[in-house]
Parts: sequence; C-alpha cells; structure tokens
Amino acid sequence: MNGAQDLGGQMGFGRVDAEPDEPWFHAEWEKRAFGLTLAMGATGAWNLDTSRHARESLHPAEYLSSSYYEIWAKGLEKLSCRRASSPRTSSGRAGRSARRSRSSAC
Repeated sequence: MNGAQDLGGQMGFGRVDAEPDEPWFHAEWEKRAFGLTLAMGATGAWNLDTSRHARESLHPAEYLSSSYYEIWAKGLEKLSCRRASSPRTSSGRAGRSARRSRSSAC
C-alpha cells in the first residue's frame, strides 16, 4: 500500500529527535486506545492485518495531522463503524432493532 504512512526516508518532513527516556504513552487516553485496539482484536472481530489496514487507509491529510495513538483510535473507530453498519442476526439477516441502533457518527 502506498500512502501517507509510507513516507520513510522522504525529504521535507523535518528532523526527528529521539526523546530521552521517552515514555510508552504520553497521556492516559493513549493507553486506552492501544488497549481497546488489542482487546477488540482478541475478540476475533477483526485481525491484525485488518486493523493495520484501517489505520493506513485513513485520508493522507488526516493521517499526517494525527499523533501515533490518534491514528490507532481513528482506525478503531473505522473498524467499529464498519462492523456496526452491517449487523447480523443469527439467521444472517440484518435485524430490525440492529438497523435502528446504528451510530450516527459512523
């Protein structure tokens, strides 16, 4: 996939300085975004490749203007909305109540 996530070695993006003793997470919400992504993957709702594709297929402007964990959260939102937009009953048909409960944010 060629996209905004695939910029390794490109010129014009400025210097990247390593932060001494950089923490794994800079804010509490980043831990939750990471944890939710891993937890949803563990449910079998989607796999690692699907999760990565959701992050890497964000619009380039959105991808480049987002922090690392904002990208993870946006990928999770994308996957959740995609899953919510095709609810199924045990018979394989979209349920009436499920259709009504779709998130308007998706």
